[in-house]
Amino acid sequence: MLDSSKLVDSDKLAASYLASELNSGSTRVFNVDRLHRAIMAEGAPRDEHLFRHPELHRIIFIKQALIDSDYQKDRANRIGTKLYFAFNETNAFEGGKSIFAGDPQFDEAMAFQLGFDRSRKMADYIRDRDVIQILDSLPSLDPFLMRDRLEAEGLAPHSGYFEIEEEEWRKIREHVMRRFRPIVEFAFGGADATKTQARLRSLVQKIWEAKDMEGLKPILDAMELSTDEAPKALHAWKGVIYYDYRLARLEGRVRELATWLTHSATPTDMVPSGNRKILDEIRDGVRHKVRDRWQHARSRLLEYNDAYTALFVEKRSPGPFIAFLGHASDIFNELGDELSRLDHASEVRRFITDRHFGGRLKYDPLHDLLSLLYRILN
Repeated sequence: MLDSSKLVDSDKLAASYLASELNSGSTRVFNVDRLHRAIMAEGAPRDEHLFRHPELHRIIFIKQALIDSDYQKDRANRIGTKLYFAFNETNAFEGGKSIFAGDPQFDEAMAFQLGFDRSRKMADYIRDRDVIQILDSLPSLDPFLMRDRLEAEGLAPHSGYFEIEEEEWRKIREHVMRRFRPIVEFAFGGADATKTQARLRSLVQKIWEAKDMEGLKPILDAMELSTDEAPKALHAWKGVIYYDYRLARLEGRVRELATWLTHSATPTDMVPSGNRKILDEIRDGVRHKVRDRWQHARSRLLEYNDAYTALFVEKRSPGPFIAFLGHASDIFNELGDELSRLDHASEVRRFITDRHFGGRLKYDPLHDLLSLLYRILN
């Protein structure tokens, strides 16, 4: 464990690198403020706005691991969702306040800061609260996952809120549906339900929606899932498939980060040997965190793919896959945390170093950046 005294103070980092964190384009940040301004410039109708309360469009959502003092006992995971609202409405990077969704003082804080309370139209309040809770339930803020979960709840905000092209959305959706298909064939054993393509597509669609538990009863029975736990497990399985799909794309970014740490994370100016030793320790700490999180995510996905292949390709025991579904929510949350941290660290590093020749920095900004990366990954 790295000695935290070697790191730059977290408050100093928060003040100095706020823009880098909020504008990095990673899957730990959902910049509603920026995206809403863009769709408003396009003339998006009010019924396509993400929120009914206009003030909520000033918010930037940030995923962050909960420390013990912030942890809420009834949460399904320890990945919190921080809502950041800026002091200056025209420049979110000048500073602001934030609060975790689920904080005991959440309603009071939102009413005070944004005028978001029950005294206005109750239906709008409940609807907007639901949107916040849906985003909070996700382990990361990937556009695909956000759009999917909102649509599953009957919400269809303007596509501009989700930075994913329609072609990419369809490509991922088709990939997920193909991965669902064998479980229908397994559960129905090639019987009447799978004789027609239309019936097969209908059942796969039901798995995607995870609502008609009666229609999925043979599948749930085969996978030893109760109707109560099945929706959560099926949504989580969809998320795991998505993270498995995304891993290949993220690998290139992680390799770039690792290459920068190895070849470019040294100061361009002359510094005392003691300071250089501090940088070496932090850099090694960041490198180990990158390696450990990447290996853990790959290991989790390898276990899932082995279980999937054993049942649906090699036609062997369903035990491992049944065990996977039983813990799918935990695996989904773990993968979301691991991969979004790696994504965030990679994007912050790129955002800061791309402005410098060879991606190299002087001692002070390098110390800041390495400290920031360590805190993101730790």
